[in-house]
Amino acid sequence: MTVADKLRVRASLRLVRTDKLFGPGAAQLLQGVDELGSLRRSAARMQMSYNKAWSVIHGCEEQLGFALLERRIGGAGGGGAVLTEKGRALLTRYRAFDKEAHAMLDQLAQKHFGGFLD
Repeated sequence: MTVADKLRVRASLRLVRTDKLFGPGAAQLLQGVDELGSLRRSAARMQMSYNKAWSVIHGCEEQLGFALLERRIGGAGGGGAVLTEKGRALLTRYRAFDKEAHAMLDQLAQKHFGGFLD
């Protein structure tokens, strides 16, 4: 068995209270805004409508109680968005959490299924 064949887990991890707080879709949108400077362009890259992207971000902001994006209204140079300080911190923490959680899940998969599914 090669390293590429090693048993791994694919999981979609979301932070929740009563409702979803933050998850992989919102993280991907924020990453796109950080790279592209625009929620519209980030949504387009994900093949998501701008209205859906705005709804996802707005819903997260409502549940979290703080802004994730600072919006810039269009003008001669066009509009755009940047991550707020808290938005950037949340994205950084979520990415680290997701990476560590998947590493632990892969270890558990090996513990419980390694040898059995070889």
